Amino acid sequence: MSRFVKYRSHISTLLIMGWCLAFAVPLQANRRFYSIVQQVCKSYRVPVSMDQMELGDPISEKPEFHLVLQSRRNNFEEVIMVGYIASSQAIARTGVPVKTIMVTVTIPKSDNMMLMTTADVTLVEQLRLGKIKSTQFMRQLQWN
Repeated sequence: MSRFVKYRSHISTLLIMGWCLAFAVPLQANRRFYSIVQQVCKSYRVPVSMDQMELGDPISEKPEFHLVLQSRRNNFEEVIMVGYIASSQAIARTGVPVKTIMVTVTIPKSDNMMLMTTADVTLVEQLRLGKIKSTQFMRQLQWN
């Protein structure tokens, strides 16, 4: 018992560092994922901030990514496409295991109308790789 008392401070320090590391790695992964989404959206001139994104727990059965974007009057389809393209690029670059992507677009000019769409990652990956056209992709989206 006396030898454990001697190393108690070292053991507690290691435990605290382990907890910090366990929580810092997922946050770092989310930050990288979010910054890639922001970069792609910015290149298409669609503003987005980190508080408009939510990445579900990757350990869960169906991890999902939710993105909320703001559209102007008539370009909501373009904004939806940019959201899915940005999400797919982030998944491809980071390897974060996401199964479902949800993009919500708000249109402020028409009384804050919201368009909510959902797509499976395999469909979005086909769009990213150019296997399907954007018109086919838009038809296969689940509109909520």
